[in-house]
This record gives sequence, C-alpha cells and structure tokens, in this order.
Amino acid sequence: MVGGAAFALIAGGPDFHGYGWLTDTFHGTGGTVVSVAILLAAGVLIGYGAKLAGGCTSGNGLTGNAMTSPAAAVATATFFATAIVVSFLIKAVI
Repeated sequence: MVGGAAFALIAGGPDFHGYGWLTDTFHGTGGTVVSVAILLAAGVLIGYGAKLAGGCTSGNGLTGNAMTSPAAAVATATFFATAIVVSFLIKAVI
C-alpha cells in the first residue's frame, strides 16, 4: 500500500488505466463486475494452488533454479508454458 501511495504522490495522482485486454473487452458497470469476478477467481485459484503445492511457483523458480535443481528448471518451464498457453486460449475465447 505504501508503494502504491508513493507512486500516486510522485505521479501527481492516481494513474490507472485498466487491466489491458480485460478492461478493453468488458465495458461499463457490467464489465466492471465481470472483471472483478475474473480477478477474484484468479486470486482464489492462485492461493489454492500455492496451498496445495506447499509453496508458490515464484518461490520454487527462484530458490530451485538458484540451487541449480533440474526438477525446478522443468517445473519453472512448465509454469511458464502453461501460463502462455492459457493466456492465448483466454484471448481466443474472449
């Protein structure tokens, strides 16, 4: 929160222009509700995945790769590949 407030003060006020394609796709009040629902669901799924896996993908990527673990390298590549594929699928559907 402090970082966001500092940025707003330095920038001369809030400088938010939306969430990229999500904001471009969903307009108006109904679009805001859909965007919030998508972001909330994504946050819940990320939290559930981190709990289920016993840690987060970022932590695994940073510490595992720093320790030159081959399993961490494969896992990190899998995380990135999955994210790329899913983002293209979402873009194609919406």
